[in-house]
Amino acid sequence: MLRIRLRRTGKKKQPHYRVVVADQRAPRDGDFVEVIGHYNPRTQPSTIVLKEERTKHWLSVGAQPSETVHRILHKAGLIETEPPKRVTKPSRAEREAAEATAAIEEPTADTASDDDIAEKTEITDNDDGDQNTTDNENSDGNS
Repeated sequence: MLRIRLRRTGKKKQPHYRVVVADQRAPRDGDFVEVIGHYNPRTQPSTIVLKEERTKHWLSVGAQPSETVHRILHKAGLIETEPPKRVTKPSRAEREAAEATAAIEEPTADTASDDDIAEKTEITDNDDGDQNTTDNENSDGNS
């Protein structure tokens, strides 16, 4: 299957990419069928140059764009469908907001009735005649 993807060129720490049509099994910088453009992410705004006719031809033949190339083609207006959303880890602010809403939704300990507290606490006598209070929930023997 053919894939439209990026082929890295440029010096170390200065990436510049060629947009190529290649077999999906070929390595990133390996054999390719045709160069259909180039992309430089280091300029402001990013430089994108594509051969529109050849890109449309390869898409019509069935070449699948990689996720990054799909974003580039969508930005250039050559593909109508939006690129898939990346699943990312929530940011710290999002996690804190979620924790705050979860804390608001949980019932507080003050609303627990006396019967619930009595069920959780059990009074036992030791051999010495002393009374010990234990929680049934936390009686795992590792006191």
